[in-house]
Amino acid sequence: MTRAFSRSRNPRFVWSLGLILTLVSSFFLASCSNSSQETFAKPTVADDFDRADGSLGLSWKDLSDGRLKISSHAAAGTNVSGTSGAVWTSHAFTDDQYSQIEVTSAQLTGNQWIGPAVRIQDEGRNAYLGIYWWNNGKPELKLYLRRAGNWSPIGDVYNSGPLPAGTKLELMAVGDTVSFLENGVQRISVADSTLSRGAPGIIVYGTAKAGSWSGGDASSFQVSYRSTDTRGVKSYDMISDSNGHGSQILRVLPPADPARGVAHNFLIVLRVNAGQGTKYGDGLQTLQALDAQNRYNLTMVEPTFTFDPWYADNPVDAHFRYETFMTRDLVPWIKHNLATTGHEQIWLIGFSKSGLAAQDLVLKHPDVFTLAASWDFPANMSSFNQGGDSASAYGSDANFQANYRLTAVFVNAHKEPFMRKNRIWIGGYALCRKDISDYSELLTSTGIAHTTGTPLLMAHRWNSGWVPIALDALYQDSIHLR
Repeated sequence: MTRAFSRSRNPRFVWSLGLILTLVSSFFLASCSNSSQETFAKPTVADDFDRADGSLGLSWKDLSDGRLKISSHAAAGTNVSGTSGAVWTSHAFTDDQYSQIEVTSAQLTGNQWIGPAVRIQDEGRNAYLGIYWWNNGKPELKLYLRRAGNWSPIGDVYNSGPLPAGTKLELMAVGDTVSFLENGVQRISVADSTLSRGAPGIIVYGTAKAGSWSGGDASSFQVSYRSTDTRGVKSYDMISDSNGHGSQILRVLPPADPARGVAHNFLIVLRVNAGQGTKYGDGLQTLQALDAQNRYNLTMVEPTFTFDPWYADNPVDAHFRYETFMTRDLVPWIKHNLATTGHEQIWLIGFSKSGLAAQDLVLKHPDVFTLAASWDFPANMSSFNQGGDSASAYGSDANFQANYRLTAVFVNAHKEPFMRKNRIWIGGYALCRKDISDYSELLTSTGIAHTTGTPLLMAHRWNSGWVPIALDALYQDSIHLR
């Protein structure tokens, strides 16, 4: 993720209202970097403290513990044996916000620390804070919640080692997820809903110094690069205010040697299990074993979820809006960061609950998702709590009946974009044979073009043999669409 922000070298304008307005007008000047975080531009204010020593200026308000001062073009603490801080007050912020500082060349000593803070309230008596703590020569990154003046550690401790000057430390709060990042890489993440609103700022211990600062409203969807494994699968830390509590993993497998003459497309692998669970196999691994990314020139994307996903919006809990996450967050990010031609189709593949989801998603969002392949899924599901954990996803039976149940009324309401060309493949024979045959008849009766695979005796798993059949059907349908 890269953010657009402007830093003036003129000390008279760094913290002036005029600069704030200039910054606001420049919110959408952004680029993206595959080596760090990737997302869309977002509002930013900034201060590089490049002016005469003294007060931080009118845009800042001192915290009750102690004030910060400008010293050698950095923000320095003034409370020798305690905390000092400041909060940016010349802008109103949403609940989703971030604060970022740079490590300076001034060496921390003893138990000194510096840190970005978000959702600062009541002159600093309430805040989330991420600190780079010298720890007497054993430096660490830590997260804290301050409530009514009391500090409580939250999340794990990250052994950072000494950080060089220029290292960017960012604290971000999105929904109820608080994350601490080093140079765009997430080091600590925790779910906590104690604080909301407030504003971003800086807090330090002792006379430690914090370098250039930026802060602002964070977008509701954040993705930061994590690692690439030996098989070429890239992992990202992913935060969405619609995708449950805390940070989730997003896996991406691009083609390394795509087949010549095959158009590049996206395939979203719809997980059946929560997190990275593999009770029913590993969908991305199954596809990679088929060399699908190269044979079909696919960039394959697999998001993860807090609880078993049914890919529905829960009307009771706004943190669990998986349909919104898929359409508002994930797909725009895919197109913005992973496209090579700008004309890619987006395919869906899933089974069981995620097969049901693929049908709901493609029918309701035909302009977002191009094709869907669903195998062995409960198409005849008639109640929101019929699928064990499904009640947590749908929230209410009224929501399920009106927005997700595959009835004749539902299918008829969404049939128009599917009447002329085949965009749906279905199949199955492990648990849901009658569901599939009934749904096939429903699609036929409404005039929706589709393919129903020959019933095959295969286990209810990703790796039982149905995936290559479904994948080839998607590819053939994609050619006919073009």
